[in-house]
Amino acid sequence: MNVVWLTSVAKGVARDVRDGALALAHLHRARGDHPGALIARDVRVRGRLDRLRLGTGVAVFGPSTLSVEDGGGLTGSALQIGEGTYVGEFANIRTAGAPIRIGRGCLLAQGVTIVGSNHGTGADRPIVEQEWHGDGVEIGDDVWLGAGVTVLPGARIGDGCVVAAHAVVRGRIEPLTIVGGVPARPLGRRSRDADEASASAPVHP
Repeated sequence: MNVVWLTSVAKGVARDVRDGALALAHLHRARGDHPGALIARDVRVRGRLDRLRLGTGVAVFGPSTLSVEDGGGLTGSALQIGEGTYVGEFANIRTAGAPIRIGRGCLLAQGVTIVGSNHGTGADRPIVEQEWHGDGVEIGDDVWLGAGVTVLPGARIGDGCVVAAHAVVRGRIEPLTIVGGVPARPLGRRSRDADEASASAPVHP
C-alpha cells in the first residue's frame, strides 16, 4: 500500500478531528456567552468570539456558519446580531476582517450569504495572494432577506427593507424598499396596506 497515500489520509483524519473539536468548543463557548440566544448544534462558530454579539431572542439554525475571523490584511472583524433576529439554515455569515451588523427583528431565510470583505482582483498576481478589501455590512432593523440572498461588502440596507430570493445586494438601499435581481434594484416599497406590499415582489421565505 502507498505510504505517502496513507500518511496523507492520516493527516486528513487528524485535521478533521482537530477542526471538529475546535468547532464544538467554539459552539459551547458561544452558547455560554449568549444565553438569551438559540444556536443550533450544527452551527459552526469560528474566530474571535469576543467580537461576537448575539441579542436576546436571536435564533440561528443549522447547518450554518458564523465566522468572525481577521485576514488578508484586515483586522476589524466583528459580528453583531440584534434582538429577536432569525437566521435560517445554511446561512454563511463571514466578517472576513470587517464588521457586520444585523439589526433587531430581522428574518434571514435559508441559504443567505453575508460577507464583510473580498479579495483584490488585480492582474499583477493570483487573486488568492491579494489583500482583502471592504468596509463590512450594515443591515437595519425589521429587514427580510429571502432565500439564497447574497449581501456583498459595503452594503447598507435600511430599516424595513425586503430583499427578494436570490438577489445580490451591493451599495445602499433606502429604508422600506423592496428590491430584487442581480444586482438588486428597487421593485417597490412597503406600504401600510399589507396586500399592496406583498404583491409588489415575490419573496421566498
